[in-house]
Parts: sequence; C-alpha cells; structure tokens
Amino acid sequence: MMEEQIKALLDRYYEGNTSLEEERRLKELLKQSSGFEEERMMILGLEEMAQNEPSPKAAPRMTSGLGAWQKVAAIVVVFLALGWLFFEQQKRVQEEEAYHQVVEVLALIQQNMEKGTSSMKPLEDIKHLGTTNELFNIKEIKEEEK
Repeated sequence: MMEEQIKALLDRYYEGNTSLEEERRLKELLKQSSGFEEERMMILGLEEMAQNEPSPKAAPRMTSGLGAWQKVAAIVVVFLALGWLFFEQQKRVQEEEAYHQVVEVLALIQQNMEKGTSSMKPLEDIKHLGTTNELFNIKEIKEEEK
C-alpha cells in the first residue's frame, strides 16, 4: 500500500500536479520505504540543495567601462585635436597676412612703375628724332650728290 501511494504521488509529481503537502508526504514515504532509491536520491538531493543556499555576496561594483589609462588617452586625444586645430588656424591667419602684404607690395610697385613711365613721356617725343635719316639728313645728301 505504501508503494502504491508512492507511485501515485510520483506520477503526480512528474506531471507537476502535486501540492506542497503532497510533496512533503512523498518525501516522508520515500524516507521510510526501502525501494525507489533513485527517486529518494533525487528528492533528498533537492532538499539538501535547498538547505545549502549560497551566502549573499556583495553586488559587483558598477564601473563606467573605462579604465584610468583610457580616460587619460581620451584626454590626450582631445588636447592633440584642439592643438592641431589651433595651429591650423594660426597657419591660415599667417597665410592671409602674407597674401595681404604681397598685394600691398605689388600695388606699391605698380605706383612706382606709373611714376617712372610718366617721367619718360617727354622722351617719347624725342624717340622719333633718333632715326638716322632725321639725324643726318640722308635724303638731302643724296639729292646733293646727284
């Protein structure tokens, strides 16, 4: 009769239809009976596992995911990028200043060239007199020789 009760309770246990009271009764019957060794080991093993609950441990400390060296590396990268941008801006400003200085020098050269060419204006009138025919009156000499 005890074996029949154990078999009936085991069937209900495996189907998941037992109440807590029926499970307690099954444990008591398995402890008292000589058969059903595998079932006894399973039920008693579960009971022993329930008694050996793990001790509460401190929750792991949440970290930001970045180590100290990664933070330092990130700061260094940011400063390098800002330094590079600063030097590029300074270079661009110097190039603009050099361009404006070259434009001023070219304007000054153009002014001086205009002054120089304007003072040469009277010489243009004389340049026509510089031809050999006019200087030596070659036509007149040839007519005289004839």
